[in-house]
Amino acid sequence: MSTLPPLPGPGGPPGEEPAEGPASAIVAGTHTPSDSMTRYDKERDIYHCSYGIPSPALTVLDPQRELVVRVDRHSAAVVGFSIPNFTQWHEKHADEDGNFDVDLPAVWPMDQTDVSTSNRAW
Repeated sequence: MSTLPPLPGPGGPPGEEPAEGPASAIVAGTHTPSDSMTRYDKERDIYHCSYGIPSPALTVLDPQRELVVRVDRHSAAVVGFSIPNFTQWHEKHADEDGNFDVDLPAVWPMDQTDVSTSNRAW
């Protein structure tokens, strides 16, 4: 799955007002823009993306992508992700126009995940 950041303006990059509701586009994978909700928490500097209505999930640190992935505990389906320290992450990963992609599998490889470093509360 890939996602693009929200456009400048409300819900845009750091320094802009936080988004309320759908603000980014899914460009690949099994999710469409209408079932993705994004929000930038300016106070905590965290970018959140949920595929569908946010629901309880296992959170897994993904050091390769430098973000936190939310995974359904029963199906291992990826249900969203969060990027802590988004301003710093964005500077490192965005292109010159401020766009970035987050490519995640539709189903998280739980057999390759250390669940001792995962938790439910994010």
